[in-house]
Amino acid sequence: MDAASRRPMKPLLALAAVSIGLYAAMPSFARPGLVAAHLVLTLGMLGAWRLVGRGETRAWRAALLAAVAFRLVLASQPPALSDDVYRYVWDGRVQAAGHHPYKFAPADRMRAPLRDATIYPRINHPEIPTIDPPLAEMLFAGLAWAGLGVRGFKITMALFDIGAVAALVALLRALGRPRHHVILYAWNPLAVVETAWSGHVEPVGVALLLLALAAITRGHGARAAAALAAAVQTKLLPLLLVPGFVRRLKSREVLVLVGVAALLAAPYALRGPAYGAGVLTYAHRWEHGSIAFPAILALYERLDLAPLLKGAIASPQELARLTVGLLALGWAVAQSFRARIDAAHEARLALGGALLLAPTLHPWYLLWVLPLAAAAPAGGWLLAAALIPLQYLAGPGEVAWPWRVAILGPPVAWMAVDSWRAWRRRRAAPDAT
Repeated sequence: MDAASRRPMKPLLALAAVSIGLYAAMPSFARPGLVAAHLVLTLGMLGAWRLVGRGETRAWRAALLAAVAFRLVLASQPPALSDDVYRYVWDGRVQAAGHHPYKFAPADRMRAPLRDATIYPRINHPEIPTIDPPLAEMLFAGLAWAGLGVRGFKITMALFDIGAVAALVALLRALGRPRHHVILYAWNPLAVVETAWSGHVEPVGVALLLLALAAITRGHGARAAAALAAAVQTKLLPLLLVPGFVRRLKSREVLVLVGVAALLAAPYALRGPAYGAGVLTYAHRWEHGSIAFPAILALYERLDLAPLLKGAIASPQELARLTVGLLALGWAVAQSFRARIDAAHEARLALGGALLLAPTLHPWYLLWVLPLAAAAPAGGWLLAAALIPLQYLAGPGEVAWPWRVAILGPPVAWMAVDSWRAWRRRRAAPDAT
């Protein structure tokens, strides 16, 4: 290897070493230190992206190996920013004991014999039944039957996130885009922290979604349908992409989508509920970090629409949730009818719009858009991923409005400018020809 080809390697390895050191030290940081480390790691990601973009294959491979190392370093540490993984372990153990996960909440007396002193006290909202779909529950059951605890679950989620990186590489190939864009996800500290450290199940669904998009882009409809159905049965958010996929699929491939979704739900439907009732509670109660939903809610409360509704909708809160739900669905369907955009672009617009409208926007929710933003690359969403850890400065409580505006205001402004520029280019295209 000559001196020119070695040039990106030294600074890249230095960035990787500094990043590994920061990830290893993260568990000892207070929350302001965590946010500061996140911003430094984001700068390191951008530096690695530029270095790998010079086209040297060894640098690209070294960067991917470093991304694996980042995840393994944090996966061995106890979770500190989220307690969701304790619910996953509980759900797995419930099933390993022969119980149906959707029938009773952890706090229900029917679950009393399964409670222990390590997992049960750490479950968030134990009075609410699980909200995770069947494929996620199957994964939890399998890990529990294998005897894995919190650390094993977290390592598994980190491995799935490595799978999501590989799936993003496949999508970049299908789209004909530069492979070094994968670094914007593989090295992104939001992805590393929320999957390897917090152990969220999102990378399972994200990997499946990326495989579905790669398959539909290459014209493999049946594979795309099966992967999308599996993604939906991991988390419900990809349901918004069904209209766009159906538009691209043949009739028999649509049957594959429906059939795989039904097949995954069948083991639970045959023994009891096919899905957890907790999702309804989540839809009615949760609100965190959003800016669109509270603005709509404040408008409805100010208008005092109760006399007009005449009891059809119980409260402004319910009306606001119905409004953002219909807006998100309408936005997603509208993207599926747009001409001349690829499936990945359509998915980024549909999922991103829904997340901005949703009442709840936790940091790990951005993982559904982040790899698609990396593929573009879409600067507004990458900025959102850099800023959203500021939510953790609020602690477990509500995110104050100044923080919400500081987190989401600049990214949304960036997205608006990008959209305006794209509109100007489309208008100018006929004149240019």
